Amino acid sequence: MASTGLYRRLAQPTSPEPSSETRDWAAELPRDVLLDVFLRLGCRDIMRGAELACAPWRRVAVGEPELWRTVDMATVRLWSPGWRQMVRAAVDRGAGQCVAFAGPVDDDALLYLVERAPCLKSLHLLDVSASSEALYEAIKAPTFLEDLEISPSYFSTIKFESVCQACPRLKALRLRLHMPFGFGSDKLEVPMMWELHSLQLVDCELTAHGLKNILDSCPLLESLHITGHLIGCEMDEEIRGKCARLKKLSLPDYDPGEDYDPNEESDLYGM
Repeated sequence: MASTGLYRRLAQPTSPEPSSETRDWAAELPRDVLLDVFLRLGCRDIMRGAELACAPWRRVAVGEPELWRTVDMATVRLWSPGWRQMVRAAVDRGAGQCVAFAGPVDDDALLYLVERAPCLKSLHLLDVSASSEALYEAIKAPTFLEDLEISPSYFSTIKFESVCQACPRLKALRLRLHMPFGFGSDKLEVPMMWELHSLQLVDCELTAHGLKNILDSCPLLESLHITGHLIGCEMDEEIRGKCARLKKLSLPDYDPGEDYDPNEESDLYGM
């Protein structure tokens, strides 16, 4: 019986002795692996999660401008806790190399952005609460800007013509204009946009003649998407012919506008 008990004790697995050194696997991850992981996470998850994991991860998150060439804060709400600090931190980490930004802005965040990221090529301003004066000055600053989106808060007044004048070299433009209560003007004056290929105007009122002015001012336009109302007069054969050259075209339904008087000029609110 004693020998049987001894056998059972010897047969039981033994726990391994604790190692004298604990391996820091996070610190040993190659830089390119960490960069790949962080790029998949995105800006918000890096700042609120990954960079808090350990000191080596934070060094990569803060010290690698490559991670911040594209700053996407689209999921951060304007006026949410810490949103402005997050925008500033992300732009600073780009060390002047940021070429694309998407997110909410006010006057302060917008001016800070264009000052610290002079090489911007893509700028998507979401939930904009900045004044129109600050906005127009800011979008004129980036020399290389090609892609611009502006979605202002409901009470902001953004004019299509003014945006075009500020950024005549755009290749893609998307504006949310918020339809007015009045009708659009036939006197829409759009500067020549020689490089514009894609145009989206959301929630606007536009006459057929205003549409013609846009088509005449954008000779390389391939894609045109407009939502809202096309009002005042039906498109003639000339305008239809100009529309036919586009590869992609989406226009709102025609609205004759019972109270519309083409002899009465009214400013195109938002245009």
